[in-house]
Amino acid sequence: MQPSKTFVISVSYRGSNDTVACVRSLIDSAVPVQIVVVDTTPNDPELQSALQFAPEVKLIHASENVGYGRGCNLGIEWVLANTSCELIFLLNNDAVVFQDSIGHLEAAMATHPDVGIMVPRIARLDNPAILWYGGGEIDWRRASAFTPGFNRDANAPLATAERDVTFASGCALFLRRSAAVKLGGFDPRFFMYEEDVELCLRAKENGIRIRYIPRSLVLHRAQGSSRDTVQDRGDFWSVENPNLPFYCFHIMRNRMLNVYLHARGRHRVVAMVFFPFVLARRIIPFLLAGRVDAVAAMIRGIVDSSRARKYVGVTAQPKQTLDDARGSAAK
Repeated sequence: MQPSKTFVISVSYRGSNDTVACVRSLIDSAVPVQIVVVDTTPNDPELQSALQFAPEVKLIHASENVGYGRGCNLGIEWVLANTSCELIFLLNNDAVVFQDSIGHLEAAMATHPDVGIMVPRIARLDNPAILWYGGGEIDWRRASAFTPGFNRDANAPLATAERDVTFASGCALFLRRSAAVKLGGFDPRFFMYEEDVELCLRAKENGIRIRYIPRSLVLHRAQGSSRDTVQDRGDFWSVENPNLPFYCFHIMRNRMLNVYLHARGRHRVVAMVFFPFVLARRIIPFLLAGRVDAVAAMIRGIVDSSRARKYVGVTAQPKQTLDDARGSAAK
């Protein structure tokens, strides 16, 4: 059997069923891979029991719920310190791969030795005909990223066109080892959301190319690692979402933090001019629906972004985790 080139890192937070499905799909890969699962629950007994069928999986326990980015960082640090693997695949635990998915990514890395990051086409697990990610670009008008064709035809011409992009989804992010070393993982100031945007901005600043490989396909059960009833990122903003303050806090906080950290010159001007419109688009329907808690969370997030930017290389721990949001919603 040929040796593994790729280590797959998947973060699991109260999602043992999803994680098992993900691991099973990886075991069935046509090219061999090594698998690291980072438990951020932490010490999820259901996960330990569920993974008994795969003793070869390396299971790392975080000391607390450290969020997605820092969970990935734990896996990256372990892989870099303990292996000589060439490639690292960050894969959401609510995603599954096809037998040829990783093989296509490995082949593309061999064909493009100057590319540091690759990202596959991602479709919805509940309906593979619907696109979740088909290439993306940083868009400072949103202070975030734009993924054309989202929730549309997964086989549309643009979705099937291989090309360089400026944004790679953290849901399924394929890294060359040298890029992982240079970037050092996700910024620990980002507990959840927009951490992949920040990583891609740093990649661009460090001259690391990002390429979209549509022939590699991954299926994703959107937001499986962080939701109870929220179906996908479009539902983040629903006034019926009981976890709305959590999303509002972290998304607005991290978008503004990215502006502080990476927007320069005309990009800074564009971001600051358009950001009030982004806020108004959300605030008005929230107020009309009586979701003052969501508006307050957005404001707290923006204020906290100013505090967080002062920390470099250390964690500025966010004030609210998903557990906190659920507890608040229940009161």
